[in-house]
Amino acid sequence: MNNESVLVYFYDWMDTKKKHFPNHLQSYTPYGVVYKIRYFRQKNTSFGSYISCSAYIRQIHGNSIELVELAFLINHSDYQRSVNRFNKGGDLGPMNEEERSEILLPCIEEFLTPPYA
Repeated sequence: MNNESVLVYFYDWMDTKKKHFPNHLQSYTPYGVVYKIRYFRQKNTSFGSYISCSAYIRQIHGNSIELVELAFLINHSDYQRSVNRFNKGGDLGPMNEEERSEILLPCIEEFLTPPYA
């Protein structure tokens, strides 16, 4: 597989993700073959807050992707009513192991779930 066809695969994969999560995924390409994503979980917290996770995604070797600079945000308002979801307040900061395993990783795993799984 040459580099050009690998890039097409990556763009197709991201396009599939956008169709899979039309109301829960925001993405843009800040440069080249890197996407910045923010994914809003489909399930709220027990307090009714929503959780979002963000990352930079890039294709590395073949069909492999790399996620870097992962972060999560817990917000106490309704993201669906916002004009600009990127500028809403919430709790963001350093994470401990519990937050990483109970908040961030489930959010990223939900984003990575194949369509129709």
